[in-house]
Amino acid sequence: MAPREGYVSVNGLRLHYLEWPGDGPPLVIQHATGFLAWVYTPIAERLSSRYHVYAYDARGHGDSDKPADAYSWRDFASDLAAFLEALSLRDVLAVGHSLGAKSALVCAAQRPDLFAKVVAMEPPIFPLPDAGPDLPDELTGLIEGARRRRQVWPSREEIFRSYRQRPAFATWREDVLRLYVEHGTQGREDGQVELKCPPEAESLTFAGGAQSADEIWRLLPRISCPTLLLVGAETDPLYRASAEEAARRIPGARLEAVPGTTHFLPMERPDVVAQVIERFLVEG
Repeated sequence: MAPREGYVSVNGLRLHYLEWPGDGPPLVIQHATGFLAWVYTPIAERLSSRYHVYAYDARGHGDSDKPADAYSWRDFASDLAAFLEALSLRDVLAVGHSLGAKSALVCAAQRPDLFAKVVAMEPPIFPLPDAGPDLPDELTGLIEGARRRRQVWPSREEIFRSYRQRPAFATWREDVLRLYVEHGTQGREDGQVELKCPPEAESLTFAGGAQSADEIWRLLPRISCPTLLLVGAETDPLYRASAEEAARRIPGARLEAVPGTTHFLPMERPDVVAQVIERFLVEG
């Protein structure tokens, strides 16, 4: 079923969203840095049999507005609260991946009145507590790599072939990678295509996520709703450590690993991830 598309104005920006109408309670999916709502279509379609599913493009991503600055974790968490309020959503089931996971956790700590449950997949909360002020090498590499990312390509098929050979995308299910290539790009007047997420916006998002991370760690114990932390069983140790620390700080939180997956678990095994999410939301 093709989702409905819409726009909502929040915090002075226009955010694009997808909607899979269902008879159940509202469930909102938030994507990772550099991606967009369409990538989570397989998960949204499965969950829409039980929930009314929304997924939106974060600022700087997809078809949402792309400001020149304001890409801190506070901005993304504020956008989530404003999005829910703009659509009059309450008792929300929040599902977030990476950037989206961190936004969901922060927002649930700041606005407990909005959330019923949270599923946070691989939240990148760095630096870790007591790790010192320096950013981990992995995050520094992401910031610099995003800034240098190639934005303009001759065709979508060339993007697909090139990305398929890269370690970060090689394990994705083919249909999910094609969703990213199709909806995460736009045509140009010269006949080429370009990524919808500008490299600078992606880089700023990575950098903004690391500002005052100690404040996020202090916020997590305020989360009062049932929370599931999901990690890929084969993920980078740094991401696992972040999820484990978050699970320790959030009262009653559960931690679960999805076999055969990395940091990109919802792209690699979306059916399995959707099953795990649904089981938690139904059974608690």
